Amino acid sequence: MTSPQQITQASDLPLGSGVRLITSNKHGLVALDKPAGLMSHPNKEGESKRSLLQASYDYDDEVYTWQVGEVQHRAWLINRLDSPTSGVILLALNEDINTAIKQLFSTHKVTKVYYALVRRVPSVPAGSWSDSLKKDVYHGKKLIKGGQRIPAETRYQVAKAATGGFPVALLRLLPLTGRTHQLRVQCQNHRHPIVGDRTYGSFSFNKEVAIETGEKRMMLHSGETSMRYPFQGKMHDFKAESELPEAFDRVMRFRPGRNVGKPVLSSKKPNSRSSLAGRRFRR
Repeated sequence: MTSPQQITQASDLPLGSGVRLITSNKHGLVALDKPAGLMSHPNKEGESKRSLLQASYDYDDEVYTWQVGEVQHRAWLINRLDSPTSGVILLALNEDINTAIKQLFSTHKVTKVYYALVRRVPSVPAGSWSDSLKKDVYHGKKLIKGGQRIPAETRYQVAKAATGGFPVALLRLLPLTGRTHQLRVQCQNHRHPIVGDRTYGSFSFNKEVAIETGEKRMMLHSGETSMRYPFQGKMHDFKAESELPEAFDRVMRFRPGRNVGKPVLSSKKPNSRSSLAGRRFRR
């Protein structure tokens, strides 16, 4: 039987709704652009329509499988993004490249750049966040919530600050560790919750943004992934970039009294003058 390494190409991928191919290379390394709202993999069998690929998923081997005629295809999921997060996500079309790239991820040798639209402008425009995050652990069969503390470190830089509208800033984030929900938790810890984050964000502020702009999504985007990796006896470079979604700019450009979005949480007809004109937003 012909191996998946020889037959599966990036063009064979059964992409989920809104997923876009960014780039791929001859080694079988693939970068996709995931829209917000789609899962990196289905949570359970039968939910593939809401996942990165419309295919079955093996949770133990972390691999998608699908069949075309008599040909069995496979694609390994290298990294994950939360469902509300958009941007660059990686797949491998053969086991060898999957192993090589996952090794780089485990040793923190992959550069990942995220963009987050956060509440309030940091007083220091660039710096590092070092935190100790809680992690759930099992003691035997018993789950202990927050039973372990793990270090998390992220470098940040203010890429842009809004003026005259919402008190928000666009941050460029470079995580140096890879913890679950790391960026979302650290932004909250440092009083800059991500706009639209329903778990770690500000409900009242998110509601104001949604009413005035029509934007409900979480404003976190994986903008760039790059690495230098060893494969078949040589070193190779790989880089994938995803443009910032228009939703970020719509929130940044909002000004009271200027209709830049459609109200979505009210059935009333919009006034010619924004209801928030002349008022100060919560900070």
